[in-house]
Amino acid sequence: MNQLYFIALIPPEPLKDQIQDIKLEVTEKFNSSHSLNAPPHITLLSPFRMDEEQEDQLDSLLEVFAQGFEPFEVQLKNFSTFPPRVVFIDVIKSTELQNLQQKLEDTARSRSEMFAYNYHEREYHPHVTLAFKDLSKSNFYKAWDAFKDREFEEQFTADQLYLLKHDGEQWKVINNYNLS
Repeated sequence: MNQLYFIALIPPEPLKDQIQDIKLEVTEKFNSSHSLNAPPHITLLSPFRMDEEQEDQLDSLLEVFAQGFEPFEVQLKNFSTFPPRVVFIDVIKSTELQNLQQKLEDTARSRSEMFAYNYHEREYHPHVTLAFKDLSKSNFYKAWDAFKDREFEEQFTADQLYLLKHDGEQWKVINNYNLS
Protein backbone atom coordinates (compact mmCIF):
# COMPACT_ATOMS: atom_id res chain seq x y z
CA MET A 1 0.00 0.00 0.00
CA ASN A 2 1.27 3.47 -0.93
CA GLN A 3 2.27 5.57 2.09
CA LEU A 4 3.52 9.12 2.58
CA TYR A 5 7.07 9.68 3.90
CA PHE A 6 9.63 12.45 4.23
CA ILE A 7 13.24 12.76 5.43
CA ALA A 8 14.41 15.45 7.83
CA LEU A 9 16.79 16.67 10.49
CA ILE A 10 15.23 16.96 13.96
CA PRO A 11 16.86 19.09 16.64
CA PRO A 12 17.68 17.33 19.92
CA GLU A 13 16.11 18.07 23.30
CA PRO A 14 15.78 20.67 24.81
CA LEU A 15 15.86 22.71 21.57
CA LYS A 16 13.12 20.52 20.10
CA ASP A 17 10.86 21.35 23.07
CA GLN A 18 11.71 25.04 22.83
CA ILE A 19 10.59 25.10 19.18
CA GLN A 20 7.50 23.03 19.99
CA ASP A 21 6.56 25.70 22.56
CA ILE A 22 6.78 28.36 19.84
CA LYS A 23 4.56 26.23 17.60
CA LEU A 24 2.03 25.98 20.44
CA GLU A 25 2.19 29.77 20.88
CA VAL A 26 1.40 30.20 17.17
CA THR A 27 -1.53 27.81 17.53
CA GLU A 28 -2.96 29.74 20.49
CA LYS A 29 -2.42 33.25 19.14
CA PHE A 30 -2.94 32.78 15.40
CA ASN A 31 -5.20 29.75 15.05
CA SER A 32 -2.74 27.67 13.04
CA SER A 33 -2.20 24.15 14.34
CA HIS A 34 -1.22 22.23 11.20
CA SER A 35 2.51 22.40 12.02
CA LEU A 36 1.80 20.44 15.22
CA ASN A 37 1.23 17.35 13.04
CA ALA A 38 5.01 16.83 12.84
CA PRO A 39 7.89 17.28 15.27
CA PRO A 40 10.03 20.40 14.79
CA HIS A 41 12.25 19.60 11.82
CA ILE A 42 14.22 20.77 8.79
CA THR A 43 12.97 18.98 5.68
CA LEU A 44 15.67 17.38 3.54
CA LEU A 45 13.41 15.45 1.18
CA SER A 46 9.83 16.67 0.95
CA PRO A 47 6.93 14.22 1.20
CA PHE A 48 6.96 11.36 -1.28
CA ARG A 49 4.85 8.26 -1.81
CA MET A 50 6.27 4.79 -1.59
CA ASP A 51 4.90 1.29 -1.31
CA GLU A 52 5.03 0.32 2.35
CA GLU A 53 6.55 -3.03 1.36
CA GLN A 54 9.68 -1.14 0.26
CA GLU A 55 10.36 0.35 3.71
CA ASP A 56 13.10 -2.20 4.43
CA GLN A 57 14.79 -1.35 1.13
CA LEU A 58 14.60 2.39 1.90
CA ASP A 59 15.87 1.68 5.41
CA SER A 60 18.97 -0.05 4.02
CA LEU A 61 19.51 2.71 1.47
CA LEU A 62 19.36 5.46 4.11
CA GLU A 63 21.63 3.52 6.48
CA VAL A 64 24.35 3.41 3.83
CA PHE A 65 23.62 6.97 2.61
CA ALA A 66 23.98 8.48 6.12
CA GLN A 67 27.38 6.83 6.59
CA GLY A 68 28.72 9.01 3.77
CA PHE A 69 28.31 12.19 5.84
CA GLU A 70 29.93 13.58 8.96
CA PRO A 71 27.89 15.32 11.69
CA PHE A 72 27.76 19.10 11.22
CA GLU A 73 26.50 22.21 12.97
CA VAL A 74 23.11 23.69 12.07
CA GLN A 75 22.41 27.31 12.97
CA LEU A 76 18.89 28.61 13.51
CA LYS A 77 18.58 32.38 13.36
CA ASN A 78 15.47 34.53 13.73
CA PHE A 79 12.22 34.24 11.81
CA SER A 80 11.10 34.64 8.22
CA THR A 81 8.17 33.92 5.90
CA PHE A 82 6.96 32.55 2.61
CA PRO A 83 4.03 34.97 2.16
CA PRO A 84 1.12 34.74 2.53
CA ARG A 85 0.84 31.52 4.57
CA VAL A 86 4.14 30.31 6.07
CA VAL A 87 6.03 31.57 9.13
CA PHE A 88 9.25 29.81 10.11
CA ILE A 89 12.51 29.84 12.01
CA ASP A 90 15.24 30.51 9.49
CA VAL A 91 18.19 28.16 9.06
CA ILE A 92 21.59 29.51 8.03
CA LYS A 93 22.62 27.71 4.86
CA SER A 94 25.86 25.78 5.16
CA THR A 95 27.82 23.83 2.59
CA GLU A 96 27.31 20.65 4.63
CA LEU A 97 23.54 21.06 4.84
CA GLN A 98 23.15 21.95 1.17
CA ASN A 99 25.40 19.08 0.11
CA LEU A 100 23.45 16.57 2.22
CA GLN A 101 20.10 17.78 0.89
CA GLN A 102 21.26 17.81 -2.76
CA LYS A 103 22.77 14.32 -2.58
CA LEU A 104 19.61 12.99 -0.93
CA GLU A 105 17.47 14.55 -3.65
CA ASP A 106 19.77 13.12 -6.35
CA THR A 107 19.48 9.68 -4.74
CA ALA A 108 15.67 9.95 -4.67
CA ARG A 109 15.52 10.90 -8.34
CA SER A 110 17.85 8.06 -9.31
CA ARG A 111 15.66 5.56 -7.41
CA SER A 112 12.35 6.41 -9.04
CA GLU A 113 11.44 2.71 -9.05
CA MET A 114 11.37 2.91 -5.24
CA PHE A 115 9.62 6.14 -4.45
CA ALA A 116 7.51 8.66 -6.30
CA TYR A 117 9.38 11.87 -5.62
CA ASN A 118 8.41 15.10 -7.36
CA TYR A 119 11.57 17.10 -7.92
CA HIS A 120 11.00 20.86 -7.65
CA GLU A 121 13.09 23.28 -9.68
CA ARG A 122 13.54 25.77 -6.86
CA GLU A 123 16.36 26.67 -4.56
CA TYR A 124 16.54 24.79 -1.28
CA HIS A 125 15.60 27.08 1.61
CA PRO A 126 16.05 25.19 4.89
CA HIS A 127 13.68 26.26 7.67
CA VAL A 128 11.68 25.07 10.67
CA THR A 129 7.97 25.66 9.98
CA LEU A 130 5.89 27.26 12.72
CA ALA A 131 2.68 27.94 10.76
CA PHE A 132 1.42 27.08 7.27
CA LYS A 133 -1.57 25.68 5.35
CA ASP A 134 -4.23 26.55 7.94
CA LEU A 135 -2.84 30.03 8.71
CA SER A 136 -5.30 32.57 7.33
CA LYS A 137 -3.93 35.53 5.38
CA SER A 138 -5.06 37.98 8.06
CA ASN A 139 -3.45 35.88 10.80
CA PHE A 140 -0.31 35.53 8.68
CA TYR A 141 0.19 39.31 8.81
CA LYS A 142 -0.53 39.37 12.56
CA ALA A 143 1.88 36.51 13.17
CA TRP A 144 4.59 38.09 11.06
CA ASP A 145 4.12 41.37 12.93
CA ALA A 146 4.67 39.45 16.20
CA PHE A 147 7.77 37.56 14.97
CA LYS A 148 9.55 39.86 12.51
CA ASP A 149 11.60 41.67 15.18
CA ARG A 150 11.83 38.77 17.62
CA GLU A 151 15.26 37.27 18.04
CA PHE A 152 16.00 33.57 18.03
CA GLU A 153 19.47 32.11 17.81
CA GLU A 154 20.30 28.49 18.53
CA GLN A 155 22.41 25.74 17.03
CA PHE A 156 22.65 21.99 17.17
CA THR A 157 24.80 19.20 15.82
CA ALA A 158 23.03 17.32 13.05
CA ASP A 159 24.22 13.77 13.60
CA GLN A 160 21.19 11.81 12.36
CA LEU A 161 18.70 11.71 9.49
CA TYR A 162 15.09 10.91 10.36
CA LEU A 163 12.53 9.04 8.26
CA LEU A 164 8.95 10.10 9.03
CA LYS A 165 5.75 8.41 7.91
CA HIS A 166 2.23 9.83 7.86
CA ASP A 167 -0.24 7.70 9.82
CA GLY A 168 -3.34 9.36 8.37
CA GLU A 169 -3.38 12.10 11.00
CA GLN A 170 0.18 13.08 11.78
CA TRP A 171 3.83 12.45 10.99
CA LYS A 172 5.68 9.89 13.13
CA VAL A 173 9.41 9.18 13.21
CA ILE A 174 9.84 5.57 12.14
CA ASN A 175 13.63 5.42 12.00
CA ASN A 176 16.82 7.41 12.33
CA TYR A 177 20.22 7.00 10.70
CA ASN A 178 23.52 8.08 12.23
CA LEU A 179 25.81 10.31 10.22
CA SER A 180 29.29 8.89 10.63
